[in-house]
Amino acid sequence: SSTPARARRAPPPGGPPEYTPPRLVATFPESRVVLPEFDDWVEFEFDEVISEGGQPNFGFGSGDLEQLVLISPDSGVPRVRWRRERLAVRPRDGWRPNTVYRIELAPGVRDLAPSPNIRDSSAVITFTTGAPLPTRNLFGRAVDWVQRRFVPRALVEVALLPDSLVYRTVADSSGRFRIGPLPDGEYLVRVVLDNNATRRRDGREGWDTVRIAAGRDSVGEVWAYQRDTLPPRIEQGGVSQLDSVAIALNPNQPA
Repeated sequence: SSTPARARRAPPPGGPPEYTPPRLVATFPESRVVLPEFDDWVEFEFDEVISEGGQPNFGFGSGDLEQLVLISPDSGVPRVRWRRERLAVRPRDGWRPNTVYRIELAPGVRDLAPSPNIRDSSAVITFTTGAPLPTRNLFGRAVDWVQRRFVPRALVEVALLPDSLVYRTVADSSGRFRIGPLPDGEYLVRVVLDNNATRRRDGREGWDTVRIAAGRDSVGEVWAYQRDTLPPRIEQGGVSQLDSVAIALNPNQPA
C-alpha cells in the first residue's frame, strides 16, 4: 500500500513568534483517509519545539502530554512520544482493523519560552483502518445539575450501540461540545464532570447519559450530577412552612 500523505497547513503571517503559541503545520496521516494496513505513529507537527511538560509521559496517564491526547475508540492511556517539533501518539495495544479512529489533541501544548505560550485550540485527525469514512457529528452542552451552570472542559463519551465503541472529546470553555465525524448508528452519550482533568470518569465525579437515535445530531443539554448509594433525607431544620397549606422540604442532597 502507498504511504499516507502528510497534511500541511502554513502558519499565518505576522506577529512576533516569541508571543505566539505553537502553530500546527502538519499532521500524519492527513485526516479522513482510509488506511487498511496502518501501523505507524500519528504525528502532530508544530512550527517550533514544544515543551515536554513537567510531568513525564510514562504511560500512567499523569504525564502532561498524555493528558492532552484522546484516542477513540480506546479507553487506555495512549503511548505518547515527544520529538521536538512533533508529538507522536498511538494506542497502547495498536490499531485495530476495520475501525474508525478519532485522535484529538486538546488545548494546552506549550512552547519553550520563559513564560510559556499555550495553545488554546484543539486539533483532530480522523481516519479508518478499513471501515467506511464517517460523516456523523454530535453536538450539545454539558451542565452541572447541582450548580446550575455550564461545565467547561467536561469529558464527553459517546458509545456506538450495540458495539459499545467509545469515542471521547472535551467540552470547550462554555460547556459546548461537538464530536465527529463518527460512524452512523445509535449512540449513548455520557457527560462527566471531570473535576480532576484526567480525561477519564472517576467514581465520585458527576455524570449523566442521553440516548441519541440514528440520524439525530443534536444531543441538547446533558445535566450531570454525582450519584450516591444513599437516598436523600430531610435533616433537622430542613422543613419550613410557606403558608397555611404548604411546607417546603430541604433534602440533604439534590433530589
